[in-house]
Amino acid sequence: MKYLALVVLMFLGMRSELLAQHIHSEKDSLTQVFAKAQQQNKPVLVVLDVPAADVPLPSGAPHKSGLTAPGIRAELDRDFLVKEMPFEGEASATLKRKYLIMRYPTYLYFNPDGALLYRSTGNYTAEGHYLNDLKAFRQAQADPRNLSYYQAEFQKGNRAPDFLKHYMLKRRELDQRVEPALLDAYVQQLPVKAFKQGGEVLFVLENGPVVSSVAYQLTHSGNKLTDSLYRALPLAQRMAINNRIISNTMAEATTTKNARLASEGANFARNSWTTNYARGARAYETNMLSFYQNIKDTTSYLRHAVTFYERYGMGVSADSAAKTAASIRAFRQQQVAGMPGLSQISRPAGAVDKAKLLDPKITRVVTTIVSSGPPNSFVTELNNGAWNVYQTGTHNREYLLRATLWSKRAVELDPAAYDYDTLAHLLYRLQFYEEAEAKQQQAVNYARQEKISPLPYEQTLQKMKKRQL
Repeated sequence: MKYLALVVLMFLGMRSELLAQHIHSEKDSLTQVFAKAQQQNKPVLVVLDVPAADVPLPSGAPHKSGLTAPGIRAELDRDFLVKEMPFEGEASATLKRKYLIMRYPTYLYFNPDGALLYRSTGNYTAEGHYLNDLKAFRQAQADPRNLSYYQAEFQKGNRAPDFLKHYMLKRRELDQRVEPALLDAYVQQLPVKAFKQGGEVLFVLENGPVVSSVAYQLTHSGNKLTDSLYRALPLAQRMAINNRIISNTMAEATTTKNARLASEGANFARNSWTTNYARGARAYETNMLSFYQNIKDTTSYLRHAVTFYERYGMGVSADSAAKTAASIRAFRQQQVAGMPGLSQISRPAGAVDKAKLLDPKITRVVTTIVSSGPPNSFVTELNNGAWNVYQTGTHNREYLLRATLWSKRAVELDPAAYDYDTLAHLLYRLQFYEEAEAKQQQAVNYARQEKISPLPYEQTLQKMKKRQL
């Protein structure tokens, strides 16, 4: 997917592209790296990041990472096996689903046995941040009740309810999905009366039981307490529970390529919109579309994508489209007028002194700069849908022409660099080379206006001119 079209909040300078230049990254597959780690008894650091050429950062954005400082580099090269992986890709998609990864760069620290012990997110120029990460990982390694312990005990057959409960809590502490086998094992150890206790039922629900699993059946089928809990819980908590059930169900369906389970998960999403049929129908279609995309069922994906984007993107009324375009234009004007490049941004004079008045222990102040994307809308969805059709690799002209219409609509309403880039790719695939080059040149021009690096768009343009895309 297009990174800039999807990221709502993107930390400027969130890049560790120097990693590959300064830290040895294993070339083997992740499976082979973990096998090697067990043989050598070395922990593994997996870095999920985006290739520099794929992310047009704002002009002046720092590319330095404290991870490549000599002290950090020496420790990683000596004590770890490091595996850098692209944020997008089939292998990374599996990791992202398993470890609920939403942002890049993400750093996953594993024990030699493959158990996740620590994780962090974001790029920092300060070496101290990564020293703290390594310290936290070492502490997790020394913890006798770390995830390695729980995984080993579970494999040995330990099914004591208290043990299983702490195992699930440890996984959630590390933002890991509680797998259905673990949650089912837990509920099967509980007495029947436990499902008449609000606290116990709530705990199971908060772990996101997969639809149709044992845990789901025990908490939903005829359990009036669940209905009472839903009525009593705050909306935010109910939504969090529902989202976790949907997410876990769709992840399990994707892992097992189970279309029936995917449909059940999507149907749960639809039914969660009890008072809004239209939103419910859309939730069902969105989840099924993601399922087909994730399992790489291109035929089903393309067929459903046409229906989805024609209905929810191209079918938007003229009035709604005009309002959306106006809000996007307002954002673009603010972007050009009020967002200087990073090289022009400086920390206010005396910031450290002022902070010391509040806390004498403060020795430095860190400024975090956040860049927001345009208002999320059907325009973004049209661009993403068009790009996803391109990404399937299809050469079916009917689908490509349909996606081109979506892309042109997105460009019409939001003439931005990434929208023009999508359109140019589709035109190139259709062998409209001159038009593709013209649109890619527009992407370059708009990147400069938006104060982001035009380099990736320029590189794509050169490939188009050489017919090497």
